[in-house]
Amino acid sequence: MTVFDAYDRIRIVSLASRKDRRAAILEELRPFDLAHKLEFFDALTVPEPGPFRSRGSHGCFLSHLQILSDAARSNESVLILQDDCAFLPEIRAYAMPECDVFYGSHAEDADEIIGAHFMGFSAPAAAKASHYLENLLDTSFPPDPKAATEPTFKPGMRPPIDGSLVWFRRAHPELKSAFALLSYQRSSRSDITPRLLDRIPLVRGVLQILRKFAFGRKYGGEALETRSAAEQGS
Repeated sequence: MTVFDAYDRIRIVSLASRKDRRAAILEELRPFDLAHKLEFFDALTVPEPGPFRSRGSHGCFLSHLQILSDAARSNESVLILQDDCAFLPEIRAYAMPECDVFYGSHAEDADEIIGAHFMGFSAPAAAKASHYLENLLDTSFPPDPKAATEPTFKPGMRPPIDGSLVWFRRAHPELKSAFALLSYQRSSRSDITPRLLDRIPLVRGVLQILRKFAFGRKYGGEALETRSAAEQGS
C-alpha cells in the first residue's frame, strides 16, 4: 500500500491565485492516478493575525483546521499537502505503516518539527486534531506545558500550524506517529510571510529565478540527483 492509498481523501492547501503552484503539484501527482480522491482546498485568508504572528500563519492554521474538521465529520482519514510540496523518488516504493499521524517530510521525530507540507491523519486522529486545534484558538485554553517553560514563550500567542500540531501530539501520546523523508518544499515566494520585494511585480520574477538557482545549489546533490535518475528510468 502506497502513502496515497492509505487515505480516504487528499487535500492540497493552495491559494486559488497560485496557479503556478497548483500546476506544479498536479504534475508531481500525475503518475499516481489520484483524481478520485484529490481536491484543492482554497486556502483561507484573514484580515487580522489574531493570536498568531501573521495573517498568513492564521489563515494557514484555519485552512488545516477546516480540512481536519471536514474529515472528522465524515469519519475519514486525510492526507494534507501544501502546494509547494515535491516528492522524492523514495515515495514510490515506500510501504506505509499503520499510524495515526504521518509526517512525509521528516526522517524521524524531533522535539520541534518545522513544516507541515506533507501530513496524514487517521480518522480518529483527524477528529482529535480538529478538536484540539479548535480549542487552541481560545487564548484561555492551556498551552503546551513544555512550550510554556521556554524563555521565548509568549502567553496568548499560538504557534503556526506545524508547531500547533507538535503541541497536539504531545497532548495525545496515545496516537502513533510515523516519519519518512519522502518530500521537500519547492523554493518559491511564501504566501504566509511574503517579503517586501515579492510584492513588486518586476522584482518578483527575478527573485523566482534566483530562488530556483539557490535551490538547485542546495539540493543539487543527493536529493535531486536521485530524483533525476529515477525520472530517467521511469
